[in-house]
Amino acid sequence: MPILSAQGTEASSLPVAAVAVGELTCEEPLRHIAAPTHQSKQESDVQNSMNNSPTKNFHVLLDRISLTVPERDEALNRAESVREILMDCPLVQECTVTGSMARSTAIRKFSDVDIIAIINDDPKMMENSNLAISAISSYLARTYASIEDFDSAVHITLNDGPGIDVVPALIAGKNTSGHSLFKIPAEQGAWINYDPAGQDQRIEQLSLQLGDEFKQAIRLAKWWSRANGSPIPSYEIEGVMSRTFLKWTKMPTPPEALAAFFRDADANKPDKVTGHGKSVIRKAALTAQDALELAAQGDTAGSIECWRCLLGEQFPTIVF
Repeated sequence: MPILSAQGTEASSLPVAAVAVGELTCEEPLRHIAAPTHQSKQESDVQNSMNNSPTKNFHVLLDRISLTVPERDEALNRAESVREILMDCPLVQECTVTGSMARSTAIRKFSDVDIIAIINDDPKMMENSNLAISAISSYLARTYASIEDFDSAVHITLNDGPGIDVVPALIAGKNTSGHSLFKIPAEQGAWINYDPAGQDQRIEQLSLQLGDEFKQAIRLAKWWSRANGSPIPSYEIEGVMSRTFLKWTKMPTPPEALAAFFRDADANKPDKVTGHGKSVIRKAALTAQDALELAAQGDTAGSIECWRCLLGEQFPTIVF
């Protein structure tokens, strides 16, 4: 869901290592390194990229941005409390916790917990999703002090930890696996199709196929997006990443995975991406390829500088 809140901590102590990169400035990409054109070439490059790439730096960043199991469990427990309150609302038929927190692709500081609130068919609400948002918001305001309405959800801000997005939904049939499809609110009172079970299934299948590194790559891409003005919505990042690695049999290193994501996103822009967002993605694709080329040439510090320009100051500057 697109509603985001701020909470999180910086974590992870760095091992004693050698050189720290100096003051960083984000310039235009140095040059464009052509992307591999064949799947076998991509996978054969994975081992080669491990020797000089700043992979350890990515793992430190992942430690900093990934929720711990207790943090995730606490967020889901809070969402369960909200779900129980919603079940007493006359408008609501059923509720389910979904989204990145449930799929373990959430990131610290930016990700919220999503609750789908399936509502009764109401002719007026079916014509205008804003009415559903307003009704859910009014009900939740009886219990929660900090409520904010958006086009797509009602956001609850909590004192500690991730916030909660409550998304009104209408049942819209079944997907090919027999799971429920929904219509959820969109801009200007519209409703759009949403298939959370299908998204869950795709993510879990690829995680089984590629390992936890697949979800790690999703978290890295989400962190990049938030650090650069959110050019790609969170849920679309999961879709692009799934498409990128659908036919892979092994995940590459984190830097190569992120570079592959940028190449795919640049070549096949998601529907919701704006003109400015397209330029942000293009620059990321070029900068990531520069970072890979610098690492391959043995310039790990230069590679780190490129990645830090993309991923922000949480990306460590130590050359391990």
